[in-house]
Amino acid sequence: MEKEKRLIVGLTGKLGSGKGTIAEYLAGKGFWVTSLSDRIREEIKSRGEEVTREKLLQVADELRQYFGPEVLAKRTWEKLVAAGVSKAVIDSIRGEAEVDFLKGKEGFVLLGVVADPKVRFERVKARQRESDPQTLEEFLAVEEKDIKSGQGKVGRDIEKCLEKADFIIENNGTIEQLQKKIEEILLKEFYVSK
Repeated sequence: MEKEKRLIVGLTGKLGSGKGTIAEYLAGKGFWVTSLSDRIREEIKSRGEEVTREKLLQVADELRQYFGPEVLAKRTWEKLVAAGVSKAVIDSIRGEAEVDFLKGKEGFVLLGVVADPKVRFERVKARQRESDPQTLEEFLAVEEKDIKSGQGKVGRDIEKCLEKADFIIENNGTIEQLQKKIEEILLKEFYVSK
């Protein structure tokens, strides 16, 4: 019996672009879902601290500084290999070194998700998480911090990640339209059945 071909879908994009919606959709298709942010949350909890947006950014930068810029990708890849899965989604890829590390792995493909700022803000508002910004001005300020930190490959650089994406998905429409775009990519490029 032939071993199932590995397909690991990485997701990158700005706040509210629809990465989580794609991950949720693919989970329903049998993909194992994890996130680089999960590794940061695990670190914060191991320190006995509260998980906040500010703390996530701070600890991510600390980990990258101390263990190398690809540390979150490495730790996530180890979990994926340990789980023994052939289809997976890795959400929250924000660093160029993370992309470079994962692109060296068999079956990895990076999807960049983009949407207009006002559309993304409305989505963030609708999900009603207490740590999310409540005004467009707050949203844009948070986004400015979230997009880039550090120098070169150390830190976050979502724009560089988007430049390295294998596919860019424009997500200004409905969830159904987004799902159709994902299906088209999976069917045309990777022959993953519905």
